[in-house]
Amino acid sequence: MQAVGKLHHHATGKYGTGHTILKVCLYYRGVTIPWASLLYIKQEHAGKLKVPFRKLTELAGQVIRDAAFSEKYKVTVLFDTFYLCPNVVNACKERKWHYTGVGKSNRWFTVGLVERKLAKYGRNVLRNSGTWCNITGLRKSKKYRLAERIGKLNKLGTVKIVFSRRKRESKHIAIVTDDLCTSMKTIVANYLKRWSIEMRIKDEKQHLGLGDYRVKRYRAVVRQLHLVDCAYACLPHVGIKTYRAQGQNKSKNVLRLEPISKLKDRMRRIVWQENGQDVVKHSHEKPVIRRLGKLLAA
Repeated sequence: MQAVGKLHHHATGKYGTGHTILKVCLYYRGVTIPWASLLYIKQEHAGKLKVPFRKLTELAGQVIRDAAFSEKYKVTVLFDTFYLCPNVVNACKERKWHYTGVGKSNRWFTVGLVERKLAKYGRNVLRNSGTWCNITGLRKSKKYRLAERIGKLNKLGTVKIVFSRRKRESKHIAIVTDDLCTSMKTIVANYLKRWSIEMRIKDEKQHLGLGDYRVKRYRAVVRQLHLVDCAYACLPHVGIKTYRAQGQNKSKNVLRLEPISKLKDRMRRIVWQENGQDVVKHSHEKPVIRRLGKLLAA
């Protein structure tokens, strides 16, 4: 396969070969919508494929700059530790969008005139001045110990950092944002929505064949990624129609749609019914029509 590189599999701790994919999604009212899937190409492969080389962070920054959104929408960009860098942060600033990400434990954070590493500083702040808060994630509410500080990160400027630790866990994270006015509870609740992207990738692998392609050419892989995204984007429409048909309250802030597996089965039935009706419409064979009717009923 073209554009294949060496990857580290975090679950097993082993190395293998595969493609690196940048996934970008929209999250609105509990629904995750695919926005972009970009295949990362290493510098040694870019020349052979006649594709300009860009780092992963540069690809992410370009997607943010090119996103066709009206200025009236209030957008917060969520990303993990790897993308908390000038390429992505500056793209957010150009669009006048807030960002929320996680800082690495070894980064230096300046409060006043004193520099401290996030890991040790966050542990001390949570122990001395942290407060317990109930925060609702994608589905459930859990208790978190939170504390916030405003200071400077190298190359990012002035930021707010919310140190967060779940109850009965010793590990904490440092959530970094440039939105200095938003409460720490809201910042953590917003960042928890990023988990919807992980769930979407899992659904695409299990139900839509994201990792099952067997093509060699770079452009064929890109087409496969786009087809999977198109299929995923159709399924929420089916879920929303079902949601409305059941008389659910349309004004709810969060829509509770069916799992992707059920939406996929519902989509199959819709396509099967439409094709069956089209055959019945143009066929004069009565046995065929009766047989199709039985299959549709089944």
